[in-house]
Parts: sequence; C-alpha cells; structure tokens
Amino acid sequence: MAKVVPLAALRYNTERFGKDVSRFVSPPYDVIDKVMEKRLKEDRLNVTHVTLGDEGDGYKIASTRLHRWMNDEVLVKDREPCFYIYEQTYSSPDGSPRIRSGIVALVKLEDFSKGIVLRHEKTIPKHKADRMSLMCAAEGDMEQIFLLYDDPTGEVEWILVDTRKQDEAMRFVDPEGVHHRLIRISAPELLEKITKLLEPAKLLIADGHHRYETSLEYRDRMRSEDGSEDGSKPYDYILATLISLRNPGLVVFPTHRLIQNVDETLLSALPEKLKEDFELKAHAGSDELASAVEKSKVPAFGLWIPASKTFLCATPKRKAAPSNPIEDLPVYIVQERVLKKLLGYSSEMLDTKVNIEYVKGTLQTKEAMETGEYQACFFVKPPSVQQVMSVAETGALMPHKSTYFFPKIWSGPIVYLF
Repeated sequence: MAKVVPLAALRYNTERFGKDVSRFVSPPYDVIDKVMEKRLKEDRLNVTHVTLGDEGDGYKIASTRLHRWMNDEVLVKDREPCFYIYEQTYSSPDGSPRIRSGIVALVKLEDFSKGIVLRHEKTIPKHKADRMSLMCAAEGDMEQIFLLYDDPTGEVEWILVDTRKQDEAMRFVDPEGVHHRLIRISAPELLEKITKLLEPAKLLIADGHHRYETSLEYRDRMRSEDGSEDGSKPYDYILATLISLRNPGLVVFPTHRLIQNVDETLLSALPEKLKEDFELKAHAGSDELASAVEKSKVPAFGLWIPASKTFLCATPKRKAAPSNPIEDLPVYIVQERVLKKLLGYSSEMLDTKVNIEYVKGTLQTKEAMETGEYQACFFVKPPSVQQVMSVAETGALMPHKSTYFFPKIWSGPIVYLF
C-alpha cells in the first residue's frame, strides 16, 4: 500500500519576510535556462543558489549556503508535522480560469516492481548523476516531485475543497501568471484521514522521474552503509505534491517535435511514404493544422514542412485498436513509425536531442519554426491522463518528453532534509 505522511517542513521564514515568497522560489531545475537562472540568482536567497549550485563551486558550497540560511533563520522548520494544500490558479488556452489543487507530503519510496509507484518515461543517466550530487550534498529534497493518484471516492478532494477556504501560509505569482497558494493542514484527524484514504492508491510519476530514481539509488546506498532496511529512515521518503487524476484543473499540454539536419531526400519523400500507413488530410496553414490535430478524436499528428508548404494531418490506417495502449499514442507513432523508420533517427539521438528539439506548446513551436532553424515540425496530440496511467500500468515507458503537465510544481516553498 502507498504510504503518504505529513512532515515538519523546512520553509522560508514567512514571519520575517511575509507570506509572498516570490523572490525565493523557482521552476523545477530541468526547465531553467541560463537566462532564467541569471535572473533568479539576482536574489541571493533564491532557492536556485542551492538547487543549481553556482558556476565553479558545485553543490558542496551550495550545501554550506543552505545551512547558513538555516542558522540565520532565513529557513525555519515547522513546529509540527502537517500536510500542505498546494493550489494553482491559471488560465487555460481558451482563456477560461482553472484551479488545480494537491497535497504536499512525504511519500515512501517503493521499487517499481511493487506496482505502487508507476513511471511512464525513460531517464537519462547524466541528469540523475547531477541530482545525486545535490542530494548527497544537501542530504535531503530541495524540490518536490509531482505524483498523480486515483481516489474513486473523491473524499480527498472534498477535504481540499473545505480546507482551501483557510488563509494561506504562503503565496506567490509566477511569470506566466499562475497564482500559487499553500495552505497548512495540521488537524490530527485530517492528517490521519488523508493518509488512510491514500493507502490503496497507485501513484503515477507525472514529473520528476530523474529525482525519484535518484532517491531510490540514494536510499539503497544509505541502507548498504547503515544496514537498515525497515523503511523508517528519513531517506526512505521523498517530498512530493500529489494531485488527483480526477482534479478538474489537471491538463496535459502537447510537446511538439522540431527536426533539423535531416537528409533532404528523405524529407521530401516523407509525404508519399506516409500514405502507405496513414490517412492524410491537407490544411491551409500551421494554425489550421495544429487545430485539426488538437481536435482529432483519434490518434493524430501533423507534419509541417515550410520549404514545400506542406501541412498534413496524419491518422493511422487500421482495422482494430492495438493490443498495447502505447501504440495508440501520437508521440509513440511519430517516434517509432516516422522518425526512426522513415527519417533515420536512433533512440540515442532522440534521447540526447541530436537534430531534434522538443517544444512545449503550439505558440512556442510556431515561434521556433519562424527562426528558420528547423526543416520540419511534427504537431502531436498529447496523451490523456488516463492514457498515461494505462501505459504505466503495462510497465511500458513512453518516448522522451511525452507529457507536459501544466503548470509546473515550483521549487522552494517546501524543503525536506533528512
């Protein structure tokens, strides 16, 4: 069974700095580019000074900095264990307001073989090595991972609805206009009830595969050193935000594929080659094509080749649904049946981004294509949350950058040290 428990969190001192923690927080480490990193680090107390280290000093000095903040009471520890409601209010692409809420908690680490915690994406060793360096230096979790759970009773959601009316413990607004609120839950009866309700849940990693696998490896290292395997040590847990699969604010946005340096002969022959396995429909431009892919009721992807003014929406020719749910995902279809089979890409090229870029969101994709750096674009219909869960339950791993859950779970409001 899943074990989800409250924690006495380490957090920025809101009594000293106020409840607005905007200056201290950041997006997760893997979406921060150099320009954003420089801007965030203009504040000497921003969490990125630890999560990313500073150029040339690695994570050893970052750890020293973390403990200095604790000694100076920049960071303080909660007096008692609690859960936090993490609420994010944002605008969907059509402009309508959405609210997504979850629970910040400690989750007991479980090997994937147990089927309690599920994964859906492959990881890259060098990224895990970087996170391991930080974890060993900080001896804790500086960031939360993002987990999805299914609660058919809806009781956890009702607790969140009732409790969200309380004053927030902290808040901030990010540069994309998302409003973040954290509300403390400390009533013992509610803590016990939430833990009990989440015991039967399967937990799906939505974001944080590298951090979860790093935590498993760190746990195993520590067990080999101290001989303890009873599962009660601080390193047996990971800091996470848990959000219900049924939360109305939960959405998955597309991550499109842009390619470059592909043999022009292969690319020019691609539309004709696609006719063998796909139904193709031409569109007038990129906007119409992206819209057609988004609205398609069946698996679909769009091919945009600016040089030949090609705008094609492709859907697979088939008589029956595939037995493996992963074969129904447009990201998988594009990877296996187009990029690898027809354009010569290898798995290593796709994982390490050789001659391919993954761009989140349709507007950003169009802006990237307008630079002229890319030969073609594949618009992909994003998987539904249920599709992601179905694939994860089979044990299959989806292609790199298959899901883009918006908004991101931000780093800094809550820290967990072992």
